[in-house]
Amino acid sequence: MKNQMRILIALFFIFGIGSIANAQTAVKIGYVDSRAVSDKLPEVKQAYAQLSEFQKQKQNELQKEEEAFQKQVEDYQKEGTNMDAAMRASKERELQAKQEQIQLKATNAQADIQKRQQTIFDPIEKRIQEAITAVANENGYTYVLAKEVLLHSPAGDDISDLVAKKLLASSPTSNNNQKPAGATTTPATNQKPANTPAPKK
Repeated sequence: MKNQMRILIALFFIFGIGSIANAQTAVKIGYVDSRAVSDKLPEVKQAYAQLSEFQKQKQNELQKEEEAFQKQVEDYQKEGTNMDAAMRASKERELQAKQEQIQLKATNAQADIQKRQQTIFDPIEKRIQEAITAVANENGYTYVLAKEVLLHSPAGDDISDLVAKKLLASSPTSNNNQKPAGATTTPATNQKPANTPAPKK
């Protein structure tokens, strides 16, 4: 009886391992270097330029507010000694309220920048994902991973160039020289705005 059980267990492992091996041979895994892909897209460069311009606009608005506030503080420091206690207290409350208002504007400006970033980059990220899916389907890839998560990545499984070619073929900046909606005339640049993350993988 024990011998029969041993034989059954052995057969189970033999056929089980064989099934796993067959399943593995049917799986084709590729990977994408999303940074390399996005760096090749003109619309990404334009998107960074557009976001950078919007960010500078917000920074300039805040800078003017801060300079005006600083001038009010300096005026108070010069004239405060000539004010009575009630007037000084009133002026200090006014300055405190102005400072809190500037801080709130800074918070709102950062939120506006993040919203604009999402508005600009979401369509691009969607195009990249659609291109990855299309290339995977066309070339029989079961899974496509991000290169950044891999400890080892054979060059033969890198589909980044295929994805980039597909994107460039349908790029809005390469067809009739059109710009993405809302694009400005600011020259494209590779430099990213401060505190601005790259497109999601």
